[in-house]
Amino acid sequence: MIVAAFATEAAMREAAAEIRRGDPGGVETYMAMEPGEAQGGAEGGSVLPAVMLCGGVAGGLGGFLMQAYATTISYPQNIGGRPDLSWPAYIPTTFELAVLGAVVAGMAGFLVLAGMPRLYDPVDLAEGMRAAMLGGYVLVARPADAARARQVLSRHAAIGIEDVAE
Repeated sequence: MIVAAFATEAAMREAAAEIRRGDPGGVETYMAMEPGEAQGGAEGGSVLPAVMLCGGVAGGLGGFLMQAYATTISYPQNIGGRPDLSWPAYIPTTFELAVLGAVVAGMAGFLVLAGMPRLYDPVDLAEGMRAAMLGGYVLVARPADAARARQVLSRHAAIGIEDVAE
């Protein structure tokens, strides 16, 4: 694994793009601010809203079907001439379970997308990571061809380049 610190975000982005073009290995970038903040926001979107929508729909549908099953099939009661499938009574619980499903899916999705269950990464021990904490720009490459990656990083004026054992 190669860790390289850069003075500018543009140099880091150019080096990352060039390494990604020719190498199937992974490239990660670290910085103290959100990427592209100076240009008016990050590009691309997140899959997290779709995960939350699916969780909300599944929770609401599950809550509604659970209540419908309980009052029509499992334990039907004739109370005041009301029909067995009296759906207006299901609305509050269905809403609450939809919100619960969306929140649980959102939290689980965030943890999976952010890689949070991983408590340790060897890159945390690199000296170059201090630059990212102090407002610098750091690129971490896990290339198949380390010599080519080092040439690309030095060509893009990396401040420091170091190898970290995985």
